[in-house]
Amino acid sequence: MKKLAYCTAVLLFLFIGVKGAVKLPRLVSDGMVLQRDQVIKIWGWADAGEAITLTFNNKTYKTKAGSNQKWSVNIEAQKAGGPYQMRINNIELKDLLFGDVWLCAGQSNMEAVMGRANIKANYSQIIQNSIYPEIRQFTVKRDMAFTPVEDVISDDGWVSVNPETILSFSAVAFFFAKDLYEKYKIPIGIINSSVGGTPIQSWVDYKSLKAFPEYDKVAKRFQDPQELAQTLNAHQLKSDSWYRSVKEDDLGLKEKWFEESYSTSTGWKEIDNLKQYNAEAKALKYGVVWFRTEIDIPASMIGKTAVLSLGMMHTEDETFINGHKIGSINSGYTLRDYTINPGLFKAGKNSITIRLTSPTTGLSFDIKNNYVLRFDRDTITLNKPWKYKFGIEKELLPRGNGLSLHTPTAYYYAMVKPLSNYKIKGILWYQGESNIPKPEQYQSLLRSLIAQWRTDWNDQNLPFIYVQLANYLATDSEPEKSNWALLREAQMKSLKIPNTAMAVIHDIGEKGDLHPRNKSDVGKRLALGAQKIAYQENIVFSGPIYKSIAIEGEKVVVSFDHVGSGLKFTGEKLNYFSISDDGKNFIPAQAKIVNNKVVVWNNLISKPIAVRYAWADSPDGANLYNEEGLPASCFKSN
Repeated sequence: MKKLAYCTAVLLFLFIGVKGAVKLPRLVSDGMVLQRDQVIKIWGWADAGEAITLTFNNKTYKTKAGSNQKWSVNIEAQKAGGPYQMRINNIELKDLLFGDVWLCAGQSNMEAVMGRANIKANYSQIIQNSIYPEIRQFTVKRDMAFTPVEDVISDDGWVSVNPETILSFSAVAFFFAKDLYEKYKIPIGIINSSVGGTPIQSWVDYKSLKAFPEYDKVAKRFQDPQELAQTLNAHQLKSDSWYRSVKEDDLGLKEKWFEESYSTSTGWKEIDNLKQYNAEAKALKYGVVWFRTEIDIPASMIGKTAVLSLGMMHTEDETFINGHKIGSINSGYTLRDYTINPGLFKAGKNSITIRLTSPTTGLSFDIKNNYVLRFDRDTITLNKPWKYKFGIEKELLPRGNGLSLHTPTAYYYAMVKPLSNYKIKGILWYQGESNIPKPEQYQSLLRSLIAQWRTDWNDQNLPFIYVQLANYLATDSEPEKSNWALLREAQMKSLKIPNTAMAVIHDIGEKGDLHPRNKSDVGKRLALGAQKIAYQENIVFSGPIYKSIAIEGEKVVVSFDHVGSGLKFTGEKLNYFSISDDGKNFIPAQAKIVNNKVVVWNNLISKPIAVRYAWADSPDGANLYNEEGLPASCFKSN
């Protein structure tokens, strides 16, 4: 702790101890997009009493840093445009734009970048042609805090869109921004503050958790700096020991299992192909596992460049050809396409060896992978027997820095609250997957988050537009108990909060992939919500939302808001409605559209009292839309 205190003191001296030094928040930097039509606050830090002179657009603003070493200047509202320059004492800021700024937050489906393998492959032409100098993103770097901090962390600052930089843009946020830019022709700024795997309770302040004792207890615990430091130190020691062990005690490294001459005759298990490994392993294991196979390469292919494609792996790999390491990637979302130089292969037998290391996610392969060796005109499939053996089995190493991704308040204080001086047009929110185990909590937590963030930005009408969860997991026969449907319902009920809109996407996800590749339609549907809520456009922006039911004899008549030009369905008949006479046990029902309402019945039920629609984890076949092509949200009437 003494060492930590000393380092902190040194950093504080470097920060504020230099006479005349002015420090700006990372958001206030070259290339920033500032919110049009609002009074803009520019702020920073300096020595107490230090004079601050800000020059912008032929006007000069003066102030002094207070005793707390903080200063701020308000600039009158500006129309969309630019580029501008701004000077603050001896700091010159360039290429500034005024337009609309959106905070884009949530977990992995908001975080997912255009460069992620499945997304990149889906939008190669769009990426190639993406030159939008007035669409810019500021990416907040992942960080945790449990008490207020002054600023966020960012590696790159404000970045505009081109075919290279777009790969680091949030895909959902980019498509959202692109739609708005093409409609309104004004600069659009994205502040991307998202972290995969995080639940909603990690994005609120501790006051929002008083109704949830299990979260409140943890949040209060880590407000104690000593408790926090001890946790971080303990994890660092454990992490260092884990990685030292897999390096020093891995039998595969000791015996050099990657070498071409090594024999797998002792202790190795065999599987027909790599896709069988997950099932063969049965339960996730951690540590290091090695895989080996041999391939025959004809002499006609020797001397040619090849690409070894191994797909995505949920862990870190090191891959070897004939004893030579050809690559290593530590990412669950990056394709392993390793280029193999001419001369590495030989005619006849060649060995391929993969070393997988995993401390946290378990040793496994993506079930969608295809394993091939590609030459210019020839392909050799690797759908053949492989042998595998553990180099070392280890215990699970907790993720991150010893504090779980689920730790309450962790990301609010580090990645949201420090942004709140920066004026924005509205908020996009794409999150919920990590709250599936307890969907009954979600509506209250989302209400608290919206209220707290609006208070932070001092705007109780700040537009808040969010994504309802996509379809995911297996499609079972309806009806069923579904936490995914329950959480979608909680999201739908949150539409009662003023100035909110929701994008329904249970028709465009992938039930086998938590991170579906279709981000364009998600962005478009969010943009429709923004056009209505933030830009006051008179448009149909939502699919049908459940309103009420009326019992008419043996039938139930369902009414909806947001029917647009009328209700419709795709396919041969209206699907995925169910009906109940006790509110608990539901059976599949027939349904038809009558006068922009849906009439639901089943001849086995004479006195119905409740209806459900699309009530499943993955409601494949749910096909109720409005004429504008926007899908109806799932619902239950009771």
